[in-house]
Amino acid sequence: MIKVLIVDDEPKLREGLRTFIDWEAEGYQVVDTAVNGKDALDKYKIHDPDLVLADIRMPGMDGLQLIQRLRMQDPLLHILILSGYADFNYAKTAMTQRADGYLLKPVDEDELLDYLRNIKRVIEEEKASEQWKRVTSDWNREALIQSIVMDEGLGEEQSAQLYERAGQVGIQGKAFQIMLLSLQAGEEAEARTDAAARKALIHLFEQSERGWVFSIHAKLGVLLKEPLLSVETEGIYRSISQALSGCGAYFSIALGDKVTNLAEARHSYRTAYELIRQQFVLDHGEVLMPGMLQASAAARQGEARTAEELGDQLYFAVDIGNRTAVKTLLPELGQLYMDEALSEIDIKDRFAELLTTIMHKVLDQSSGQPGRQKEFTGAFAEMQKARTILDLYDKAESLLEQLMSQLGEDSKHREVKIMLDLIHRNYNESLKLETLSSIFNYNSAYLGKLFKNTTGEYFNTYIDKVRIEKAKTYLEEGLKVYQVAEKVGYTNVDYFHSKFRKYVGTSPSAYRKQSNHA
Repeated sequence: MIKVLIVDDEPKLREGLRTFIDWEAEGYQVVDTAVNGKDALDKYKIHDPDLVLADIRMPGMDGLQLIQRLRMQDPLLHILILSGYADFNYAKTAMTQRADGYLLKPVDEDELLDYLRNIKRVIEEEKASEQWKRVTSDWNREALIQSIVMDEGLGEEQSAQLYERAGQVGIQGKAFQIMLLSLQAGEEAEARTDAAARKALIHLFEQSERGWVFSIHAKLGVLLKEPLLSVETEGIYRSISQALSGCGAYFSIALGDKVTNLAEARHSYRTAYELIRQQFVLDHGEVLMPGMLQASAAARQGEARTAEELGDQLYFAVDIGNRTAVKTLLPELGQLYMDEALSEIDIKDRFAELLTTIMHKVLDQSSGQPGRQKEFTGAFAEMQKARTILDLYDKAESLLEQLMSQLGEDSKHREVKIMLDLIHRNYNESLKLETLSSIFNYNSAYLGKLFKNTTGEYFNTYIDKVRIEKAKTYLEEGLKVYQVAEKVGYTNVDYFHSKFRKYVGTSPSAYRKQSNHA
């Protein structure tokens, strides 16, 4: 609606003009009336009208003086003059003050409507033109920022012109910093999410004159003219999260290095971009800050167990239902993959391969469980959708939790009973006391002593005896010696020979022959 202020010292005329025509039907709203020039100035400050309809003759400040005062405040204000026949020449003088027209009293309805419709068209054109100027200005500014942060291949003179133009459109400051926002949303929600994120950034930074929003390489950015303080980042992350809460989108925010002039903004952009590029391993639900890459690299230094050792421990932890160990081992495994500088896809694939192997081993060796792998298809699909490595740990833990629940293992079993069950079901695996001790959170020497006191056998001796008993069965079935050795967990056939002779008193080949003749 176009706002109208009616100014006349005659009460009947004021109210008559207010009700004379259907203002709203013409796109207008009478926001107030004023009794004289001074009252009109006060009401103008309150309502900021688009059109003032004023009598030319009023006590105190007349219409001409009012127009002059209003023009000082708004050169584009639209004004219609009301005058009697005696003031006709006076009214024509008012036209030099760029009034839109004058109406003789008594006001003719059709004449007033003609003026109002013409003024409405002009105002709409003015607003469209002003909006276009703002949009064009925003586009020009955004294009300038994009050129600044991507300042590649420009000569010294071209760069100087670029920074000069930036100053002309108001891009100035004593220090700068680039903030990047990366969005992940479904195709249907992509445009809505991008619009919501841009609106939030404009509210947070442009409206407070702290920076300028731009888009670049499918990301949103902000050129901050004052680097953010660390204490501010939590609030900014929370505000953007709230703005995007209904969009079903994930996002990551990264801050580049602080720089002291606009020419170095490209460096700030590159550091922010590198953080975003590593968002899968760095994003822990907070703004990614400069220095995180170095901190992450430093955290990876030091001795770590091999992937094979961690895989064995994770398998045994699942097999005995040790949920605490599973929760601890998954991040250690992820850190190992990060140490190898694997990509997001490779890390997910490694996790999927290992967990698939664990699932097959556990289900195949558990009574009543084989053939249930299809029940875990959805869990593996969810792992591939993980947005960050922490999300991957959660999804992997959920899958293993589902597996452990189906097995019905009870972590309250006595340790030795669990170990015996493990040995009898996994005699062909690389079972080591050191591996199991970390699963049970015991010292390996203590666990070995506990096993010996309970079973009367040393841990390794017991495993050997179980393997040899299984080997005798396979030999009786007619399998070849090297096949039997592999089936019971001995990778070295000669070593298998020595162990078999030790516990049986004859060689595997001789035992096989005796069995076949019997």
